[in-house]
Amino acid sequence: MAELKTISLDELELVGVTQSESEMDVSVNFPFTPAFPATTGMELEGGHTVVYFEIEPGKELGTHTDSPEELIICLDGDEVEAWAGGATGVISAGDLAVIPPMAPHGFRNTGSVTARFLGVFSDSTTVSEFEADLEPFGERTVKA
Repeated sequence: MAELKTISLDELELVGVTQSESEMDVSVNFPFTPAFPATTGMELEGGHTVVYFEIEPGKELGTHTDSPEELIICLDGDEVEAWAGGATGVISAGDLAVIPPMAPHGFRNTGSVTARFLGVFSDSTTVSEFEADLEPFGERTVKA
């Protein structure tokens, strides 16, 4: 029999991730994968990876690609610029977006409140490639 696995987003230990020479400053956790330093140790059965991230006003999650498709759910935020491939737009709390596999994308919080997101990847393994090294990791690739 399957076990119900739950987490509280408000209780996640977030890791601050930045890039030198950019406005990238995001707090993140991959709550359902063992590959991330702040993980809760809970793994999903099947083919998904989940990421939770927050972006303060004036900061961004820099341009990057992800190996699988990603469904983005904006939980909180009043105005976030989003880009994917050649498309741009504005999203806010309650909005959903789908990012195709390997499409360069990112988010910039142009609003006045912390933007909070949940991302669900369509594969149990996700490789994300950024334009520059990420601190504190010292590399531009993140595997989850």
